[in-house]
Amino acid sequence: MISWRYHVVSLVAVVLAFGLGILAGTSVLDDRFVRQLEQNNAQARQERDAAVALANLYERFAAGLQPSLRDGVLAGEDAVVVTLEGVDRPAQRTVDELTAAGADVLATLELTRKLAEPEIEDNAAALEGILGLSGPDPEELRAGVADALAERLAVGSLTAEGDVLGDLLTGGFVTADRDLEPDALLGIGGGDQLVVIAAGGPQPTRPLAPEALLVPLTERLVRLDAPTVAVGPTEDAYGFVAAVRATNAIPDCSMVTVDDIDLAGIGGVTLAMAIDRLRVDADPSLLPGGDYGTRGDSIVPGAAEPPDSCRR
Repeated sequence: MISWRYHVVSLVAVVLAFGLGILAGTSVLDDRFVRQLEQNNAQARQERDAAVALANLYERFAAGLQPSLRDGVLAGEDAVVVTLEGVDRPAQRTVDELTAAGADVLATLELTRKLAEPEIEDNAAALEGILGLSGPDPEELRAGVADALAERLAVGSLTAEGDVLGDLLTGGFVTADRDLEPDALLGIGGGDQLVVIAAGGPQPTRPLAPEALLVPLTERLVRLDAPTVAVGPTEDAYGFVAAVRATNAIPDCSMVTVDDIDLAGIGGVTLAMAIDRLRVDADPSLLPGGDYGTRGDSIVPGAAEPPDSCRR
């Protein structure tokens, strides 16, 4: 967890050292100027070392808080993690943090490139059969996928016959991190399970914008009152969490967003505390969701006053 200040002072120290090496070798500069450069270089290095020491202290402090602020906080919770092929880097870290917090992660579901590309004729034909649609364009197919998958995860299914999630798995449009026997598959969705969508990182080679599938899926989950969480990393060129926060279709504080799941010692604590608050809703004057992380309204719940839009 090295701060921006460390990078700045490191760069300054390198530049000063480089300049000092050049200037000290010339005969036109007086000794006083060279001494000043040496002092500036030494000061820059001291500031860099101080910034590194402070960052390390914060990391150790945050790690020391994990047992009380994360571990076991979500005991008894069931969760399903959803991600997208190509931007799935935060998914495993999210699973690890949820597990450490005591949640039972029933499965990680990855939406594949096939699902994201209904423009391809074979993909479109298969999706039409699964969704029961006839002749829609690619955008309508993606909207139909978001609707059907959100309803399946929010409400669940009573039978394996005609189960849209099972059909998407069979068709290769969705993959799972484990074998899902019929009973296990029917256990996914409904029952007030957490739906945690984790996506982000570097922009993939063939990007599918978050607004094309993941944001509509998130919107529909919230609309169906499923406890929904959006998770991303600190460095996120893909921008899923930012897109969720920007959409007007999701009321403020109706769900949880976390934008720093990969931040050592902090990301997991933030996720656990935010979900705990979403579930417990201890303050009736505030909606239970919120935007947390380095670009959220606060780092963790309670670190800052919630915005007025979170008040009931």
